[in-house]
Amino acid sequence: MGNSLAEIRSRLEALGVDFDFKGEIKTSMNGIERETWLLEYEGSRFVYVAGQKNVVLGWDTKECPLNEGVLEGLQEEFELGHEYYESQTEEMKEDYQKKIAEAEAAGDAKKADELRSELSQELEAYEEERDEGGYGNWEDFMEKWNKKLSECLSPLRTADIGDMIVEVDNRYIEKDASSLAEAVRSLKEGVFTLATEDEWEYLCNGGARTLFRWGDTLSDVMEEIYNVGMASDSEEKTLLEQPNMFGLCISYNSYKCEIIDNIMYTKGGDGGCSLCGGDGAIHVLPCYTAFYRNPVDNGERLSEHYFCYRRIIRLP
Repeated sequence: MGNSLAEIRSRLEALGVDFDFKGEIKTSMNGIERETWLLEYEGSRFVYVAGQKNVVLGWDTKECPLNEGVLEGLQEEFELGHEYYESQTEEMKEDYQKKIAEAEAAGDAKKADELRSELSQELEAYEEERDEGGYGNWEDFMEKWNKKLSECLSPLRTADIGDMIVEVDNRYIEKDASSLAEAVRSLKEGVFTLATEDEWEYLCNGGARTLFRWGDTLSDVMEEIYNVGMASDSEEKTLLEQPNMFGLCISYNSYKCEIIDNIMYTKGGDGGCSLCGGDGAIHVLPCYTAFYRNPVDNGERLSEHYFCYRRIIRLP
């Protein structure tokens, strides 16, 4: 660790903030191990995060090819979805054909024709739903995936990030806010402030160039993502819940929208819209990237049950 305890203490004292230093902690993610300082302030845990110059942030589908691990995970997700729609279609056909046969056996030709018409309409609607999710064929799935990433991720860029003291986990806003602009303004009062988008993406990914903070794989995390918000008896922290390489609990629940120093969008989730809506991996997975932007309409009321924030202090 490049910065001594005495140096960090001195820099904090210059700000007049009385942190309780708890000691060194070791963190690891993506095979990278680090050491940092754990601090406490009024019962909340913080960590020291060293900055970095020329950090690459954001994503571009043309400039940032997907790792084989992510591609394999997407292929598996596509196949599961495709097989699901195929099996459901066959079950629907069998069910209707049975009813049609019964109507014909009873001599009710009109009823049989009505059932054939219903089946045709049901199959057409089901096919539209399948294709909308990209589960018709692999090429269409990837085209929709890349289109979604291009629409919702921040642009590729570089930035210089300074040293910070950062709250380990986010916290929900204490009450509903009339707008994102009002929430940002009020949360920046006092000695603490909010991370900029550049800072937040760095804090989430630790400067690593993986699409997901846990690395270039989906094999151990898809079930966790689809079960977010469900009760569990397990005391062991899931991959999503484990701290990242900076020791931060971040971007682990798509129901949470983390407020940053920006009045147009939040980070870390979409309020559970894509997950609850059953929109599929193409819409759910991007929420878990450091680069995801969740747009918030001007004047939209922010619920204390979905919007949260993380306090930081930039060190002089």
